[in-house]
Order: sequence, then C-alpha cells, then structure tokens
Amino acid sequence: MAQKQVRSTRPSARVYRRRRLAVLIATLVLVGLLTWAGFGIASLLRPSDPGAAPADPAASQTVAGSPQASGVPSTEPSAETPGCLEGDVVVTASTAQVTHGPAEDPVLVMTIKNAGTTDCMVNVGTSQQDFSVMSGADRIFSTSDCVEDPTDTEITVKPGASETARFTWTRVRSAPGCKFVAAKPRPGTYGFSAKLGNVSSETARFELR
Repeated sequence: MAQKQVRSTRPSARVYRRRRLAVLIATLVLVGLLTWAGFGIASLLRPSDPGAAPADPAASQTVAGSPQASGVPSTEPSAETPGCLEGDVVVTASTAQVTHGPAEDPVLVMTIKNAGTTDCMVNVGTSQQDFSVMSGADRIFSTSDCVEDPTDTEITVKPGASETARFTWTRVRSAPGCKFVAAKPRPGTYGFSAKLGNVSSETARFELR
C-alpha cells in the first residue's frame, strides 16, 4: 500500500522574512505616530514676558560658537501674519545644548518675536511651523514632511514679546510625503533652521556624537 505523503504546514523561510518585515514596518509606523503626536504638543507656544527672565534659560539659548540667529523677513507681505507689518515678526533658531552624546536627542527651539511697536497677530499653528535639519547641502529632516491635519492658531504678541516652541528630534531622516527613509544620521555637525509661514531664521549649528 502506497504511503500517503503529508505536506508540511511549517511556514517557509520566505514567509518568516515577510512576517518579520511586516512587524518592523508596523513598529516604525507606530514610532512615527508617537513622534508626530509629540510635535503636536510641542507646537503649543509659550508666551514670555519681555521684562522677565525666561522660565527655562535653555529656551532662549543660542548655540555657542555660532552667530546670533536673526530672522530673515520676507520681501512680500506676510499673509500668514495678519495685523503685522513687514519685518515685525522675527524668527530665530537655537538648540537646548550644542553637543549631543549618542543617547541624547537634540531639542530644537523656535523663537518668534514681535520686533514692531504695536500688537501683532501671528498664526503659530502647525500649518505654518517648520523645523528643518540639514547636513551641508543634504536635507536630513523636516517636520513639514509628515504633518497630518495642519491647524491654524492665531495669537496676539505684544511689542518686544516673544513665543517659543520646542521639538525633540529623534535622530531620524524624513522625506516629502512622509516616505520611509532607512538611513540614519551619522555623528557630525548639523544645521537647524526654523520657519513660520514665510519668515525664516538663520541656521543654528549643533553636533551629534
């Protein structure tokens, strides 16, 4: 009597590889969602009294060894900052510290100041904010790559007063359209620039080790 052949139900090596890849992608997606959720929280700006010391000195610290960052106002009227005259809104970029060890994630700080002489209504929503990291001419990361459901949030800034927003960069790369980028930033010197609407900051330098 011929022996009946029993087909193995054990998944092949290819199936195992596919399953591991699916788990990896799901994990990366979850991490990404957590990261952008953190950005949504960080985008809530804190007002500061121009006559009082900041609650956290790091919030107004400029990267040591680099020139004081100053805003670069747009040459066109700013539609994103109603009630403000051209040049009133000044954006600066800084980091909470200059050098970061292998386990330290840089905290990027955007400061928005009303350099005018009258109250200025500014749109500080996620639709206007952008935190960008560069390495030379290489575009490493931008918060605008993955922002979902951007919002508009208008606040009034007094003359001479400033607002700050922080974003913790978890040392990942990004691409337009929120495409996955496997490469990781290497140790070295990087530049951070902040942008609010059509007003950009100068570049602040920091180091990853």
